[in-house]
Formats: sequence, structure tokens, C-alpha cells
Amino acid sequence: MAVPRSLRVAPVAVLTVALALTGCSSSGKKKDAKPGPPPPAPSEQPESQANAAPGAKAVTMSGGLKKPVTYDDKVTVAISGVRYVKNTKHGPGELTGQTLTIFTLRFSNGSGQPLDLNGVRVVAKYGAGKQTASPTSYANLNDFSGTVKPGASRSASYAFDLPSQGYKSVMLGVTFDGKHKTALFSGAIHP
Repeated sequence: MAVPRSLRVAPVAVLTVALALTGCSSSGKKKDAKPGPPPPAPSEQPESQANAAPGAKAVTMSGGLKKPVTYDDKVTVAISGVRYVKNTKHGPGELTGQTLTIFTLRFSNGSGQPLDLNGVRVVAKYGAGKQTASPTSYANLNDFSGTVKPGASRSASYAFDLPSQGYKSVMLGVTFDGKHKTALFSGAIHP
């Protein structure tokens, strides 16, 4: 049985009228939106959590890896620890079975000015040919960011695909701004 044309058009006409009326307002006055409170500032991850590397084992360092670099303005950069871990994660970007070497760096600001750490760049080289180790990620390790107040310190950890056969000759370069020379550390790692 065929539906009469007048009954087929009616729902469309009702919908059109309903949409037109929705846009109308009885007072003609727009309600001012009152801004809510600003969002909270992002919480900073605790340093212990930012440097946590579950399953990592500490190794000892020798030579210049143990010696901090102190600049004329009393800013100091140091390697405060080295660990290694075999990656057991399965997921995008993860190389299961890869051995990672993790360097924890510490900046101490002995100057009278805030120290900007937003531009920190860390490069690791190893072996007689000073092959560049590929940076990688592990767990919740975070890079340096923000500033360090005068008299304060901050640490961050960096993971590299640095094979243990390269541990006899390791070099780490840390660049953080245009005013300070690159901090160079050179020595050996002993598992």
C-alpha cells in the first residue's frame, strides 16, 4: 500500500519548524558566559619517579666519568649514576631484548641566576672509533626541562643503545645553553 505524499513530507516540515524555533530566544538577550577558574598548573613528576628505571642494575664508572664539570659561574654538571637494563617491553617502538645504558645527570646551580635546562642535549659515544650511541626511551625517564633556582639541583636520566662491548671507552657530551661549553665526560663503565 502506498503512503500518500502529504504524509511523507510532514515529518520534514515539522523538523524544519522545530530547528527554526530552537534558534529563537524569548528575551533576545545573550547570556554572558562567566569564565571558570583557570586550570591547575601541570604537576611536576617527582624526581625519583622521573629517574626510575625498573629492573636496571647499577654499574661503576671510572676515569673522567666520575669527575663533575664546574663552570666559572659555579654551575656544575655531573654523572650521578650509570645503570643498564635489558628491555623486556613488547609494544610499538620497543626493541625487546635490547640492552640499554642509562646515565643519570645532575645539574647544580651555584650561580645567582636561574639556570634554564630546556635546551639540554646529551650525546653518548663509545668504543675506539667513538661510535654514536642511539638515544632511546625506557620506563618513565624524562629529559631536563624548566629552570633550576640558584642554590638548587635537578637530575634527569637518559637511555642509550650502548652495547656493553663499548663500555671500555665511553664519552658523554652535555650541551645546555650558548653560554657554557659542552660538558665532556670520558672514561669506562664496569658492570
